[in-house]
Amino acid sequence: MNKSLPPGIDYTGKIRGIHADNVSFLYDLTYEKDGTRIHEQHIFDRVFSCIQGARGYILIDMFLFNSYQGKAGSSFRGLSQELAGQLVAAKERNPAIRIDVITDPINILYGGAASPEIERLKAHGINVIITDLKPLRDSNPIYSCLWRTFVRWFGNSPGGWLLHPFSAAGQGVSLRTYLDMFNFKANHRKIFMADSGDSYVSIIMSANAHDASSSHSNVALEVRGGISGDLYDVERGVASFSHGQLSQINMVKTPDEDKEVLVQAITEEAIFKTIINELGSTSPGDNIGIAMFYLSERKVIKALTDAADRGVSIRIILDPNKDAFGYKKTGIPNRSVARELINETKGKIRVRWYNTKGEQFHSKLIFIEHAGESTVILGSANLTRRNLRNYNLELDVVLKGNGNNSVFTDVSRYFNRIWDNQDGSYTTDYYAYQDDSLLKAIIYNIQERLGLSSF
Repeated sequence: MNKSLPPGIDYTGKIRGIHADNVSFLYDLTYEKDGTRIHEQHIFDRVFSCIQGARGYILIDMFLFNSYQGKAGSSFRGLSQELAGQLVAAKERNPAIRIDVITDPINILYGGAASPEIERLKAHGINVIITDLKPLRDSNPIYSCLWRTFVRWFGNSPGGWLLHPFSAAGQGVSLRTYLDMFNFKANHRKIFMADSGDSYVSIIMSANAHDASSSHSNVALEVRGGISGDLYDVERGVASFSHGQLSQINMVKTPDEDKEVLVQAITEEAIFKTIINELGSTSPGDNIGIAMFYLSERKVIKALTDAADRGVSIRIILDPNKDAFGYKKTGIPNRSVARELINETKGKIRVRWYNTKGEQFHSKLIFIEHAGESTVILGSANLTRRNLRNYNLELDVVLKGNGNNSVFTDVSRYFNRIWDNQDGSYTTDYYAYQDDSLLKAIIYNIQERLGLSSF
């Protein structure tokens, strides 16, 4: 639980200055308008465009990269096949291009199943690295100590008599697959990087290349130059402790261009420290907007209630935690946390739910407006113990600058659009999913503190 981390984990990158027009805000939204279901898709469309423009190098670290449908049985878009097809096409256009793909072992069911997407990449000479999670700390230590002692030595292999955990039509798996899965740890990062002219473009996102997630609402930042060298360095560390190696690239780190916008890459607990510091630095009259899939980390909750007591305006949009790939969820942890935030601050913190219809509100965004300056924190990390306290691998980007710069006005416009239901039906009032269950609050607190959950 407190063992030494592999080198390069819990990373705080250098603060780098870039031109304001070298960063863009991207999003995916699923919503209803006039009774019609609408999917706005920008993130992976941009990723695919960048792949098509790359000539020398592509790097991807992607948590979910598979076509599993869960119980739902169908998806809006085949993102995993699209991504695999785009990468293969890039290799066929230019066999000399170097492509590195890092992903989580969940996509091969921890050795319990082959992945057609991953096998296709390998067959075309693309370097695929499956993250070795064993060097990471155990977020579920009560269970993991038993697994490490008695189970891990047996390894895993494809096939088995148990139902596939993520696909109703999938091949059976062994008990060892489930026993590995219950460690509740992951390489949860979601980043893309590719050469673009004489520089590199990076996309840091909350979205997965996962068919059953294709309808989810997500956010991303595209950064041209700036942090590309930092991302390469932190991903090289993951490749190293996972018994792999990234392609050798002459990655010249982009010098600071100016101070219009400051950008910084952060990972793991560095994300937590940054968030606590940013929330703690707010003053009366400042505004905090949060759009989040999971919110449960106790010190983050305390920082939010303290900020509200100082007179900071706080609006939070949460997923109601009711849907997961065709399966129904209990509302834990968000509904218990929302109740606590509202009750503790006597309604000073305002909460709305994204009105999901089977998909998830999967965004991970914090937006802070000070007088004359705005801050955006965005990436893979939910506001949970497992995501923020050096258990999962996570990667976020911090953006700071004058609030009048277009990227910040775009973020503000996005948040206000879904908060106010502008030109569509996005969010619903807190009371639509209010849950005063004491039992659920107890369960959430136990799960959060002991790691006995997947959030």
